[in-house]
Amino acid sequence: MTTPAPEGNWAANSGTTYPQLHEPEPVAERPLEIASSESSTNQEKIVDKAAVDESSSSHSDHEKGRPTVERSQSAWTSQSEATSGVEPEAQEEVPRKRTWGERLNPLKSKHQPPVPDDRIPSREWKAGFFSMLTFQWMAPLMSTGYQRTLELNDVWTVNPDRSVDILQERLLHNFNKRRDDGSTNALMMALYDTFQKEFWIGGCCQLTAACAQVLSPFTMKYLIRFAGESYAASQGLAPSPPIGRGIGLVFGITGMQIVQSLCTNHFIYRGMTVGGQSRGSLIAVIFEKAMRLSGRAKAGGKDPNAKLETPAGLQKGSKEEKKFFKKKLGKDAKESTGKKNVAGGGEGWGNGRIINLMSMDTYRVDQASGMFHMVWTSPIQVVLTLALLLINLTYSALAGFAFICICMPALARAIKSLMARRKVINKITDQRVNLTQEILSSVKFVKYFGWETSFLDRLADIRTREINKISFLLSIRNGIMAISMTMPIFASMLAFITFSQTHANFNPAPIFSSLALFNALRIPLNLLPMVIGQVVDAKASLGRIQEFLEAEEVSDEATWDLENKSAISIRNADFTWERTPGASTTDKGEAPKGMKQLKQEKKQAKKDAKEDKRKSKIAEKDGSVPGTPQDSTRPQTPASPTAADDEDQKPFQVRNIDLDFGRNELVAVIGSVGSGKSSFLGALAGDMRRTKGQVTFGANRAFCPQYAWIQNASVKQNIIFGKDYDDKWYNDVVDACALRPDLEMLPSGDATEIGERGITVSGGQKQRLNIARAIYFNADIVLMDDPLSAVDAHVGKHIMDQAICGLLKDKCRILATHQLHVLHRVDRIVWMKDGEVYKVAPFKELMENDDQFADLMKTNSSSEEKKEEKNEDGEGEDDEQGREEDKKISKKKKGKKPAGALMQAEERQVASVGWDVYLQYIKASGTMLNAPLVLLVLILSQGANIMTSLWLSFWTSGKWGLSDGIYIGGYAALGVLQAALLFTFSVTLTVLGTRSSKVMLHRAIQRVLRAPMSFFDTTPLGRITNRFSKDVDTMDNQLTDSMRMFFMTMAMILSVFILIIAYYYYFVIALVPLAVMFLFSASYYRASAREIKRHEAVLRSVVFSRFGEAVTGTATIRAYGLEKQFAKKINEAVDDMDGAYFLTFGNQRWLSVRLDLVGNLLVFTVGILVVTGRSTINPSTGGLVLSYILTIVQMIQFTVRQLAEVENNMNSTERIHYYGTELEEEAELHKGQTRPNWPEKGEIVFDNVQMRYRPGLPLVLKGL
Repeated sequence: MTTPAPEGNWAANSGTTYPQLHEPEPVAERPLEIASSESSTNQEKIVDKAAVDESSSSHSDHEKGRPTVERSQSAWTSQSEATSGVEPEAQEEVPRKRTWGERLNPLKSKHQPPVPDDRIPSREWKAGFFSMLTFQWMAPLMSTGYQRTLELNDVWTVNPDRSVDILQERLLHNFNKRRDDGSTNALMMALYDTFQKEFWIGGCCQLTAACAQVLSPFTMKYLIRFAGESYAASQGLAPSPPIGRGIGLVFGITGMQIVQSLCTNHFIYRGMTVGGQSRGSLIAVIFEKAMRLSGRAKAGGKDPNAKLETPAGLQKGSKEEKKFFKKKLGKDAKESTGKKNVAGGGEGWGNGRIINLMSMDTYRVDQASGMFHMVWTSPIQVVLTLALLLINLTYSALAGFAFICICMPALARAIKSLMARRKVINKITDQRVNLTQEILSSVKFVKYFGWETSFLDRLADIRTREINKISFLLSIRNGIMAISMTMPIFASMLAFITFSQTHANFNPAPIFSSLALFNALRIPLNLLPMVIGQVVDAKASLGRIQEFLEAEEVSDEATWDLENKSAISIRNADFTWERTPGASTTDKGEAPKGMKQLKQEKKQAKKDAKEDKRKSKIAEKDGSVPGTPQDSTRPQTPASPTAADDEDQKPFQVRNIDLDFGRNELVAVIGSVGSGKSSFLGALAGDMRRTKGQVTFGANRAFCPQYAWIQNASVKQNIIFGKDYDDKWYNDVVDACALRPDLEMLPSGDATEIGERGITVSGGQKQRLNIARAIYFNADIVLMDDPLSAVDAHVGKHIMDQAICGLLKDKCRILATHQLHVLHRVDRIVWMKDGEVYKVAPFKELMENDDQFADLMKTNSSSEEKKEEKNEDGEGEDDEQGREEDKKISKKKKGKKPAGALMQAEERQVASVGWDVYLQYIKASGTMLNAPLVLLVLILSQGANIMTSLWLSFWTSGKWGLSDGIYIGGYAALGVLQAALLFTFSVTLTVLGTRSSKVMLHRAIQRVLRAPMSFFDTTPLGRITNRFSKDVDTMDNQLTDSMRMFFMTMAMILSVFILIIAYYYYFVIALVPLAVMFLFSASYYRASAREIKRHEAVLRSVVFSRFGEAVTGTATIRAYGLEKQFAKKINEAVDDMDGAYFLTFGNQRWLSVRLDLVGNLLVFTVGILVVTGRSTINPSTGGLVLSYILTIVQMIQFTVRQLAEVENNMNSTERIHYYGTELEEEAELHKGQTRPNWPEKGEIVFDNVQMRYRPGLPLVLKGL
């Protein structure tokens, strides 16, 4: 984003830093809303905030008869902390009558289980062998979820050995070790070292499952042969085999299916838990690195003096060393081609790009871990299948495998192209997410200037490019999938044609056994492209994360010597801000700026220089340091050019500093605009890079920046800022900073929650909180950048007396200020000019020896006297009236005493995703007719699939007595038709899905930008960013895949059941109870699954909010040395999220084991029917049915899992849809015709206007 922010505090606390060219208002900086406006939080759809507590027990809304939208706390601190001392109003619970269905259901007890007081560790921890094998440890949670809606305290926490604190330490150790050994993929190998044990448990399970999956169809050959011999015996052509042989084979096949089922489930569970742990540990590592990232790395620059050293594990001159340097230097060469990217577009590590690493890149690593072992077990499965096919079809099987061998390189090449395309998409996605975050973080500025449409157009342009490339990539992936799925069909076709022409006996036993073997290849060949695509994406993401972890860090360039005589000693030191050619950074170095913005800054800088020159000539009128407006609160922009047009001008520097500061000394830093006052304090706070000299600190420091970073937490938590609470010291600080009257005015006193970026407090209150935080920290060195600029004169005097010269009297205080009337109270004055120290002397010495300074102080004194006289004449009555009004408001608020939390907790639907969401998703694709179109193509493709196998049955049985040429031609035609229809279905679904995603995102971002400011005041930026990054990524890349797999497997199951019933009527008897068991298990599972997933989504938003907020306040956190405390908060949030995340896999496996049992019973039933009907049913028909029923076992649980996956992914659609339809909008833009001569004169008329900041707050304009 290339536009300046309206106020310094807004820019300083946003996700990206902007040049600050406007003066902030001295009072509340929030835009007002008309009093009659509705609440932006849809009050009628939100339950009482006090009744929803994330960290305490509460009854479900369903039980209390309240609306079905809950809000769960997602602020920086838990709601219980934010609302301490505030008791929710007691509500009498209305008993609800049980329905007749619940009374007849034995699993629905009359007495529902209570909500626990605290979350407990997962029951997987120390579970028994059988419980682990069958996932029975999930049963208590599943039972609770079936009885009632799961609350947050029902969700178990992570196992102690999966805590992020432990995993992060192990990962960092392994990463450093691998990097020292010279590994170019150090992060990927470090993840392997960290999770090696669980990784290989999953791998062994998958290998066992793959072998069992191949052996079952091979064993089926003997069962079909048994049926064939029995059928021949019924015709009097051969002796009848014993029935025990057939039943034994049925038990053997069923046993192998059970082994395959259990191993597959544990393979998936281990893979997904490894992925979740990898994501959690990577988030922790990324955050820790973000706290140490240098300003130069953020701006996209590199240390020109950095040298590549030979890793410890490589010998100098070896081939491995040359290969290592070739890769590193090649990468650096590409990065130094002159294309300097902004954050989100390449080199620079701005906040948006860092958040993207945390949200999307770590998620891709997580997803790739789930099915990773299929990458190496699939080839083994293919080779084993080839060996068994050679036994069945002799050398004829080679024809089919030759076809597979020809296709696989082409598929591999296509898959490889996906990686390059994904990198391009990642860059575009980075740009979109980064621009979205910049717009949202400066939405007040955007609204001020009416730029919503302009920025929407920019977003739409980026989104169009992104969605077009995603559609093309998914189309390629669908083509790969269609080829991989139909590859077994064409391979079996070639093998059977060859076999029919070279063997006289076209026996159904080897044919249908081979068909089942070829069908068994469908799952690995179908999933392999998707898995490889995920692995490719994950590898690219790991490369990005590793590049970030290897970026330059802020070195602790200062020396800390507690025995040093002075508090701070600076010897001949130079400091610089960071800047790359064609891009600039603000004083926080948060993000590069565009060239257009730089030109604007330069023009503004020229104007400022002229204005400073003019004001210096009339200093006697304004009483300020020459060139410095007395009331200027415009933020300094050291990196901005001041008087040059050179595009590549060097960044601002502070030079030749040689100073000592005493341990109890008060020093004022003065100077004109752009002289380097703020930069000097920034250098002492560690924001600027030291390029020369030495700095020694003799004590710890606290930093009070001019534009405070305010947390989304209570007032008290913002003041104590991670320190232990000391009641006396806390109250002394509050009184010294004149905060007591403000706390009495706040709804819940110091427990009142301050919104994100401090939106609920005025500029003066924000500054006093900033000062209070620095004082409460009780550091021996306190750096204050113009702390009195945003407060009234009498408040400033109180703070100077009670705080700076009171509580801090024994501290080293360095005060950058424009307030010249306080200079007589300081011990020394440091006068800055052009980034250098102009003069250093006590006030008295400057008054005696510097005429300019003496004259300046005299004019300032007379100016202050005039102001005081003017204030005394007009303020007495107003002050008295104001105090009376304050007392009334205070009493009123004390009586009302609402909850202290401001941030609205995130909406969480309690029920399955509504049908209206599905309908809106379909409508967004263009028209409702798209649904029957997709269904028609699906039915045709599945019909072609069944007809292909039926035709083979007709061929083997010689039905109709046709020639081999006709059978072969029909078989080939049906196979080609199936492939074409399958590809058409997949591409149609993908195109329509990406179109829906594009339309729904546009609606959502449009409505968000049209939302009133109260929405942004009460909604954390991280929560909104989560929807526009993670949820959009889910809609773009995962939703259509899960839909495609669900529709295809469901259609396959239904068609197979119809086929079996057509030949074995008694199958219906077994199918009905098994279907009831299937539906009941699915319903039992979904009751818990959707709630756990929704809790996980809300807890994930907490991670986003905490991460984004902390990354924005990196400079403040580093200045106070609180990196570890904030990292601990992030780790706790990740552990909370992972607790719910791992349970989603646990309940999926719980269901899968039980559905596989249903599937295995189906296999057993069909096997028994084939054995008992051996004398009447043609063996070709029995072989066809058996070949299909073996695939049903995996398909049943896969279908339910995909259904859950579709619903989980539709949660993202629901969340985007909510933003696109439910958010309150501002009044419509003026679209009427204006008069031709409008405006006739420049005036704004307020006629009896009443305004408040948002609904629920008192009026601030009363009939103006």
